[in-house]
Amino acid sequence: MKKIFSVFCIVMMLSTTFCVPTVAHAKTLGELVRELEQKEAEYSENKNKRAQTQEEINQANQEIVRLQSNIDQIYVDMANLQIEIDHLNEEIKKKDQQMKDIIHFVQISNGESAYLEYAFGAQDFTDFIYRVAVSEQITGYNEKLIDQYNATIDESKKKQEELTKKQSEMANQKEQLEQKKNLLGQTIVDLDAVSVDIADTIEYQKEVIALYRSKGCTENEDIATCGRSVLPQGTAFYRPTESGYITSEWGPRDLLGRSWHEGIDIGAGVGTTVYAVGTGMVASVVRYNCGGNMVIVHHNINNRYYTSVYAHLSSINVSSGQEVTRNTVIGYSGGTAGGYDQCTTGPHLHVTIATGRFLVDYVNWTYELNQKYSINPRSVINFPSGLYNRWTDRITAY
Repeated sequence: MKKIFSVFCIVMMLSTTFCVPTVAHAKTLGELVRELEQKEAEYSENKNKRAQTQEEINQANQEIVRLQSNIDQIYVDMANLQIEIDHLNEEIKKKDQQMKDIIHFVQISNGESAYLEYAFGAQDFTDFIYRVAVSEQITGYNEKLIDQYNATIDESKKKQEELTKKQSEMANQKEQLEQKKNLLGQTIVDLDAVSVDIADTIEYQKEVIALYRSKGCTENEDIATCGRSVLPQGTAFYRPTESGYITSEWGPRDLLGRSWHEGIDIGAGVGTTVYAVGTGMVASVVRYNCGGNMVIVHHNINNRYYTSVYAHLSSINVSSGQEVTRNTVIGYSGGTAGGYDQCTTGPHLHVTIATGRFLVDYVNWTYELNQKYSINPRSVINFPSGLYNRWTDRITAY
């Protein structure tokens, strides 16, 4: 839930009268405009970085394809060399057998003439001598041929070894490129996340600037000054649903306080009517992957400024700049995981109350700001004590 509601307490774009003494003065509308221009410049720079990173990924992919093609060709070359080696070995066997036959002939040439004539079909002794000479020539030729075959086999095996080494080198290069591509891919993911955050911040800041301009604020005027005439006065906060019960409290969610829940969760079925907790003005209507449809309302309650945030809405019934009262239906509860709302375990309404007037700025969100500016909704809204204790109206005191 931490990322879900980075929504409120991140940047004090509209900070005014806080309980926190470290806030010295509010920003002017002109300062908000300049911050907007800076955000737009950051957005442009982020897009350029993404384009450069994508180009590196494209180049890596091309090199990977080239290396794989070369590796595949090496497999083919090695297979062909092996076929050639097998063929040469077969030829050597044949030549070796031929030589054995010829040697056998030469060896028996000193035997009985009749037998030799019979054995070799010589018509006469001269014919026999001729056959012996031819046999010796063939033997010599075969020996040379076998030597050549063996030399070729040695050369082919050497080529195989070289190809195996080259194949291993290329495989290593490919693996390194794959790792580089994966790192670049993660960079793309990170840049896209930042891009979305910056784009959302730009959009919401534009909304608020337009809103306060429409209410008569000038660029040199503190938001705190013009805000007095912008926000309608209220006197109290009320429960946001006619019925329900608290399922998760505000505050730390582990013993070490490392996980901080900056609001409360209210058990409410999908489609439950959600009201504004008090008189105020809709500062922004937002939509996040983590939190779904959300409404941010600024309040002036007894001359103190607050921000209320409603998350996991199935639908929204108000628009930016709209004045609301405690009886204004701002939307309907949701909380079903999937689609735009990926950070919920089931149907419920999340409500946050923060001191001051805040907008969304995920980029500058810190854990300290989360704890510093969100307050326990129980401190300003009357709920039954404990978890799962149901209320059945919005005003009965407990």
